[in-house]
Amino acid sequence: MTEVLVNLLPKQLDFMRSTAREVGYSGAFGAGKTRALCYRAVARASLPGSREALVRKHLTALKATTLKTLLEPEGDLPPVLPAGSYEHNKADKTIRIRGGGEIVYFALDDPDKVGSFNLSGCGIDEVVELAERDYTQLRGRIRLQIEGLPNQIYWACNPGPPTHFIAQRFGLALGAKPADGCVAIQTSSRENTFLPADYLADLETFSGVAHKRYVLGLWVGSEGLVYDSWDRSSHVRQREPSELRRWLIGVDDGYTNPMAAVLLGLDGDDRIHVLEERYRSGLAMSEKVRHVAELAARVTKLGGRLEMIIADPAAAQLIREIRDAGLPVTDKVDKSIFDGIQQVQQRLRVAGDGLPRLTVDPSCSNVQREFETYEWRERSGVRTDEPVKAHDHALDALRYATRYVDGKRGGLRL
Repeated sequence: MTEVLVNLLPKQLDFMRSTAREVGYSGAFGAGKTRALCYRAVARASLPGSREALVRKHLTALKATTLKTLLEPEGDLPPVLPAGSYEHNKADKTIRIRGGGEIVYFALDDPDKVGSFNLSGCGIDEVVELAERDYTQLRGRIRLQIEGLPNQIYWACNPGPPTHFIAQRFGLALGAKPADGCVAIQTSSRENTFLPADYLADLETFSGVAHKRYVLGLWVGSEGLVYDSWDRSSHVRQREPSELRRWLIGVDDGYTNPMAAVLLGLDGDDRIHVLEERYRSGLAMSEKVRHVAELAARVTKLGGRLEMIIADPAAAQLIREIRDAGLPVTDKVDKSIFDGIQQVQQRLRVAGDGLPRLTVDPSCSNVQREFETYEWRERSGVRTDEPVKAHDHALDALRYATRYVDGKRGGLRL
């Protein structure tokens, strides 16, 4: 396999050079995971006759992250695949490397689509999003024999819960031993010597599960997670806007902490889908209103009608500004935290038809992150019914809107 000479970190190079049948790069924020994955795919696809795949669970996320790193510059960093070294057929989702093989890219929204591929290797971005069935399907497609190129499946991701099948398969948590042929390389944010000092300092302010996963790079969970039934493989999915009938926006105000706004669509069965998010700190009041108005305009563009904006009752000024902008807004929502959490929990449960009553678009990364790090408070080692006031801004916005939909007593039928 041709060596790609780039300025990589030591553990990125370990990942690049591994000959294991299955190799993973598990890293915290800023660990250069997607870039390392793309370099590995390019190095393998440089051999004539090779056919490497780059995949992610959802196509929109694949295009916005993996392909962007592969084909476009990022700040001072050049694209992984230099311009002029390849031909890109967007219709076929194929990138042919001049003098070498090819890279095909696709999503795993429907695992049955994988059946038509015959691959020399496959790179998976954010493997934590996959269900075990997805991963098994990919393993079965890696059989194209190329001299000098061992068949290999390789992946990158932020750490997930210790019960995830990847954590178990690669011996990353709970004392599990890696399966034969499986090697995982783990790295933390602190090991990336190229990261700005102020960025690292900000990461170090994370606490609890968030710090362990996204700074230290550990596959940990917490018995105190509020939404312990959350599972990306079940709850993160794409839905067509045409399936949705009612449109709502939930808003949680903030300045030092982020202001969060979530756009929700409900289908004919009253399933909630989080389609878009806005999540920013340090915003002036006019900017907050602008972000909410952008979500409202998105509804109009989709041909729908915004029913209501449900805001934190304590955000009196923001509510006035939104109303003055001509948008429908209410603060008439029961703010009971515990009861609202129970209603969101109820929607996360998989119903009799095999589907949850709440899903999140893959683009809504902050909603996903908060679901995985929002914890119950402990006092003297005993868990309380009060959550820690952290990693909850998008979830508060979602809770207000869910409370509005389901009413004070809930009444959601499963």
